[in-house]
Amino acid sequence: MKYFKDQDCNFIKPVVTMGTFDGVHLGHVKILNQVVKKAKEKKTKSVVITYYHHPLETIHKKTFPYLLTERENKEKLLKDCGIDCVLYLDFDEEMAQMQPKDFLKKIIIDEINAQDLVVGYDTHFGNSREGNYQFLKDRSSIYNYYIELIEPEKINNHIISSSLIRDYIREGDMQYASELLGRNYSIHGSVQLGHRIGRKIGFPTINLLPLDANKLIPAIGVYICEVLVEGKKNLGVTNVGYSPTLKTTRIKEIETHILDFDDDLYHKEVKVCFNKKLRDELQFKNKIELIEAIGKDIIETREFFKRRK
Repeated sequence: MKYFKDQDCNFIKPVVTMGTFDGVHLGHVKILNQVVKKAKEKKTKSVVITYYHHPLETIHKKTFPYLLTERENKEKLLKDCGIDCVLYLDFDEEMAQMQPKDFLKKIIIDEINAQDLVVGYDTHFGNSREGNYQFLKDRSSIYNYYIELIEPEKINNHIISSSLIRDYIREGDMQYASELLGRNYSIHGSVQLGHRIGRKIGFPTINLLPLDANKLIPAIGVYICEVLVEGKKNLGVTNVGYSPTLKTTRIKEIETHILDFDDDLYHKEVKVCFNKKLRDELQFKNKIELIEAIGKDIIETREFFKRRK
């Protein structure tokens, strides 16, 4: 497949949707459910055309921390919705310049041979993002495909979008971000060797390095979390920030104290899921005040999960 290097899916006249699908939020799920439904009705495959990183990275030639879902996680979420095949476009400079008519003819028709297209209200493709629902509808009779527009999903009269979810995560409002996502926001990372300062004050922590450098990190603060270690859930308290009471490095870190846990996790991969922001990160006068604050954070974390049972 020319535009999907090192990828292979067997399908004939599939039902197709396309987009970045970062977050695979409830608005995305509405589209994906219709794609899967139509594919089953027509006894064909459901296909998502997407990108690994956002096309803006290619266009602006820079990376930035924005990503809601790592590639592996995004693909799993898409397939959990029932999607048969996820195809990643090799979005390079040439593709960034591709006109919508060429994208439609060369990729959607010649490469994929789509018979049905299901798109969201904000679908755009091609140079200058000129390809959209109306563009596709106007050409449906030429290429003999069906086109369906899915209206946006709303919560509290707000359209669910990846950009809105990013705003809430940057503000530390993990509960509302989770409501729009349909699950808790998470960071998949590897455990790095830290300063071991937490262990010295009775609260050992893991230092998490996100597997994707583009992963969006929540606002600085202290969070109630769940930590997935080899598929098992553990309760945790996560500090995103600089630990100013104990450190002077001014390096932002993601440090999690896992409750009732003392195994060695260095160089292992874990997933930290954010439930709720407890408080801002504070600089305390001394270690005693810090220890007292962490103790209160742990009590609140236990109470939080007790109320959820």
